[in-house]
Amino acid sequence: MKSPVIFLPFLLMAFSLANGQGLIIRPDFQPTELELRRHAINAQLHEQMAVVTVEHEFYNPGATTVEGTFLFPLPANAHVSRFSMNVDGKEMAGELLSAEEARGIYENIVRQQLDPALLEMADYRTFRARIFPIPAKATRKLTLRYDASLAREGNTVTFQYPMQGNLTQRRAGGPWPRPLPPRPIASIPFERERSQQPESVKSQQSFLRIEMQSETALRNIYSPSHRVEIRQPDDRHATVECEMTNALDGRDFLLYYSLDPNEIATTLLTHRPETGKPGYFILLISPQVELNENQVQAKDLVLVLDTSGSMAGEKIEQAKAALRYCLQRLGERDRFGLVTFSSEAKVFRPTLAGITEREDALWQVDKLEATGGTNINEALLAAHKLLRDSPAGRGMIIFLTDGLPSVGVQDEGQIRRNLQQANSNEVRLFSFGVGFDVNTKLLDGLGRDHHAFADYISPQENIEERVSTFYDKVRYPVMRNMEYEFRGTDVRLLSPRQLPDLFKGGQIILAGRYQQAGHASLILRGQTGEQRQTFQYEFDFPRREREREFVARLWATRRVGDLLEDIRLNGENAELKNEVISLAKEFGLVTPYTSYLVREEETLAGDAAALPGVFQQMERRWAAEPSREMLMKASSGAGAVAMSQSIREMKEAEVVAAPKQASVVVVKGRIMALNPDGVWIDTEFKPALETVKIVFASNAYFTFLRLFPEAEDFCRLGQKVIFNWQGKFVEIGEKGEKQMDATKLRELMN
Repeated sequence: MKSPVIFLPFLLMAFSLANGQGLIIRPDFQPTELELRRHAINAQLHEQMAVVTVEHEFYNPGATTVEGTFLFPLPANAHVSRFSMNVDGKEMAGELLSAEEARGIYENIVRQQLDPALLEMADYRTFRARIFPIPAKATRKLTLRYDASLAREGNTVTFQYPMQGNLTQRRAGGPWPRPLPPRPIASIPFERERSQQPESVKSQQSFLRIEMQSETALRNIYSPSHRVEIRQPDDRHATVECEMTNALDGRDFLLYYSLDPNEIATTLLTHRPETGKPGYFILLISPQVELNENQVQAKDLVLVLDTSGSMAGEKIEQAKAALRYCLQRLGERDRFGLVTFSSEAKVFRPTLAGITEREDALWQVDKLEATGGTNINEALLAAHKLLRDSPAGRGMIIFLTDGLPSVGVQDEGQIRRNLQQANSNEVRLFSFGVGFDVNTKLLDGLGRDHHAFADYISPQENIEERVSTFYDKVRYPVMRNMEYEFRGTDVRLLSPRQLPDLFKGGQIILAGRYQQAGHASLILRGQTGEQRQTFQYEFDFPRREREREFVARLWATRRVGDLLEDIRLNGENAELKNEVISLAKEFGLVTPYTSYLVREEETLAGDAAALPGVFQQMERRWAAEPSREMLMKASSGAGAVAMSQSIREMKEAEVVAAPKQASVVVVKGRIMALNPDGVWIDTEFKPALETVKIVFASNAYFTFLRLFPEAEDFCRLGQKVIFNWQGKFVEIGEKGEKQMDATKLRELMN
């Protein structure tokens, strides 16, 4: 027996990855299980052209054969041609639906009270084809191919792959579609809040691979939506890969790249949803991949290793291997120094050495033993003394320690002041804390003072692997002591506050806000080799841009990271704390001050009127546990290390974090809570307030969304939602208006 169905592939993919099973919708709108065994996207990009091949391998675990209609949403802003599809090698006929036809199909499904999340798919043109039957206990391989001309703005090209839908088990009645979460919200990655995936999910095969080729140099390859691995052997070829197991969460895959032959390339991405408020921007900066010897700057490197008694055993052996790795990869023009310390500091040579003395240094490293106390102040002052004649910005210290200062100067503030005074030539200090018994405030403060950073290696991690990976990234400096100036628009609230050095294969992200729309110039200055060079770039800052919402979220994440670091290192004050809370609520960020917003284990009780009290209960329960605000004040221990790492992740965020499934979320700056009856309610709502009531999936519902399309983010939460729109509360549910034209709706909303 065959069951005709409507087949929604992207809903199917997301459901398969979330719960190991898929969903087929029959004409009676009841679900049938189907598993996605494999999902692969392969794209060939040449300049602005893309050839995309998508493979799905489906398994039917049921007892009946299924068949139906395959609906494939096509990427927005791309001109698609040569669309083809085959099943197990057999060509299939299909048709390309217009956006209007596709919207009619998706709205019809929503009218059957399936899933308001499908409204998101209604924005895409759609390919439709009848699929071959999938017998019981059998698999089918669907291969889909299309060509697309990609959107280009200036030198920047956008590749987009739609991945809409996010499904889960309903509490009763089997698998049903679940609304998509709100737009992705970033979260501070505290260890105990990281989601644990079932093994069945992790075993799913799903990945994306993009091969890029261009006659013009490929620069600033960047995905704000997913973590990707980029390999670029030269300026004209690159490969991008992404393991999709954790990625199919309703967010489109986005990839930006620039076709830019300049020695230092820049890419500007902006977002300005409201013309009356400042906009947001991120600026990407990257060097050429292919560099000649003169373009790579020589460096003066001092390695500082803690050899105190606590480093004995495997730690000292791994640390010695890390030092050997760095020494063996010095350039011909590089100079180096070596400082080891326990109760006192020992210097390999009184001045910087050339690579002709490298073998002697390696022999000294092999002889090192762990014994004595920890004199951090003396060791780092000795390192600075070695670099005192190094040109500004050329000196670099890599510092490894596993302990707290126990000999000599021990006050963290005094150590920082001593080293600031010694650092007259802009030396960069990169610290690695080994284990949890380290002073994170000291190491983080030293990183900030020296325009670098501190990182931490857990007891389970290999010291050599972590340090060697870092060294490979900073091995080839390209530009140091970088400065910038915008002319034509006011920029503010920038992150980072000072640009770091630029290395081969690296990329700098500068995030900020801008005031004036229109044409502006960027003046970029920096030291390249022995010369100080100036570059000028021209940009247009738009008066309105509503598509790239990730730009605002990325800026907010980095801004909050900067503020939290200020609070942690310099002490809390009301102004900084209030700004953290304000940004966290607006953009849905988890911070030590707003962690209750995503407490999944909390159950909201009572009706809408009781919600404020519920939040008070949630905060009281949280206060009874180890406080994150206390961890902000802690200097050492596992919690302090985790806090430092989390703040640094926010400061250096490149990808907008995927949202967690929570009973409390933030949509457009409004806190929305899910009550036990399955209603998403604005926490400021009170039953006595005037409310515009509209029946879900009615004519009035779709008229409202056409009139106010930006309210879709609230409606996508579910079939029952109470939210504030333009100063009035709107209730979507089972009761209310069914038939309303645009004129009447406008009157009600005014």
